[in-house]
Amino acid sequence: MVSFAALCAAPALTFYALDRALVWWATHESPAGLGAVHPLQRDHPALERLVADLRRLEQESARVEGSDAPAKAHRLRVLALAYDDVLAECCQALQLPPPRTRPMSSWDRMQTQLELARHGLSW
Repeated sequence: MVSFAALCAAPALTFYALDRALVWWATHESPAGLGAVHPLQRDHPALERLVADLRRLEQESARVEGSDAPAKAHRLRVLALAYDDVLAECCQALQLPPPRTRPMSSWDRMQTQLELARHGLSW
């Protein structure tokens, strides 16, 4: 009877131990210098992805601007808001002060773009 109980409990205990080990491994902080992730990389998306998003949003905005799509003004407004969000994320990733207002005026958007370009970001 004891051997039957051990045979029944062994798989469950093994899977539980594996689950605990995987949770510990996924949440364990790695020591500095052994592939530790820089805090900016952990909190912010990669700049390459942000630049790709800026390019994609500019292309989509140009496409909608030249089309006869329904609710064209609404679509352009949504694209401008998304563009502003990505610009703000770029500022955070480069440790620059974020834009003062949201949604951004055309002037604030241009100033933010110039500041990002001044710090080496191009798209």
